[in-house]
Amino acid sequence: METWVRRRPRFNGRIFSVIEGEARLDDGTLVRREMVAHHGGVAVVPMVGESVILIRQFRIAINKTILEIPAGKLEGDESPAFRARAELEEEVGYRAGKLVLAHAYFSSAGFTNERMHIFLAFDLEKTAQKLEFDECIEIVDLPIREISAKLASGGIEDAKTIIGLRALLAYLETG
Repeated sequence: METWVRRRPRFNGRIFSVIEGEARLDDGTLVRREMVAHHGGVAVVPMVGESVILIRQFRIAINKTILEIPAGKLEGDESPAFRARAELEEEVGYRAGKLVLAHAYFSSAGFTNERMHIFLAFDLEKTAQKLEFDECIEIVDLPIREISAKLASGGIEDAKTIIGLRALLAYLETG
């Protein structure tokens, strides 16, 4: 086990902060550590009829347009379910009648404390998208019968989307 001896913020941003410092190992050795502090996030797999709704958007970090499930970061003390419902309506214009928590996981525990909560959304009611000023999103319907092939071919590269789609398939299989 490690314990922080000294830590300080090196960067505080809108989405995350970078912390650096020293930690003490069990044997007393001091080691340098860096981490990304993040409030956590949510992602939603919306199912409408025999399809799921994905979004296609450009991600500057990878300089590429990819397919994803709707997602967003937790803000303040709100619950993950509250944020999931908000992101679903904002990004794709639907309200969920039923929301099921499929997974909560750490994105990459080696350097960040970000915890993602993935929900499956059912019994959707169409509303209107409420995109933020900097979001450019294309909505994509993916038939459920094509999910396995899309995953197997590498057509989905985003981790939360891979986890969410596999969770949906498992949920539908077990009823």
